[in-house]
Amino acid sequence: MMNDKNFSEAMQRRIEMVSKMQKFGGLRIMILHVLEDGPKNGVEIMDTIQKHREERYKMKERGPRHHHHHRMGMPGSKRPSPGSIYPMLKKMVEEDLVEKGEDGRYNLTANGQDTAQKIFGHFQGGHRKDKGPRVFTVEDALTQIDSYISYLEDIKIEKLVPHEEQMRILLERLSKVIETLPESPVKN
Repeated sequence: MMNDKNFSEAMQRRIEMVSKMQKFGGLRIMILHVLEDGPKNGVEIMDTIQKHREERYKMKERGPRHHHHHRMGMPGSKRPSPGSIYPMLKKMVEEDLVEKGEDGRYNLTANGQDTAQKIFGHFQGGHRKDKGPRVFTVEDALTQIDSYISYLEDIKIEKLVPHEEQMRILLERLSKVIETLPESPVKN
């Protein structure tokens, strides 16, 4: 189980990550995310961001079982314009987050890769070409569960009632995981 110190450290890392995300702004974060999959030119970046927005809107429309915190786009959300993408890419080159190759494609620098990993690396699977597999820790999972529970606690009861059975199933699954743990002084 996660003790209070580990939980506090995990929450502090999450707070620092959110602060960094706020500092970076939405478009910069989207560009970092898009370039994690490999080099792209400006048009490819705009196309990919638009595709991500559309996919996230579709997830939102599918219902409450999906992640509402990923609201990057709304109906009719527009593709980022060249007037926003290219100045941001220029700024990101100056900040040593991306570099522009001879082929005109942008790629994350080591600093950009490190920044992307710190901002959202533990939310995604896959491999990065220079860093190996991303590590998703137990602390990360518990921090995410805690965040989702906080979200559910803030929702009006009448919106939760139709999902009671699913919540009970999740509670039962988590209880079974806890039951497999050896007895320890931390365990209640």
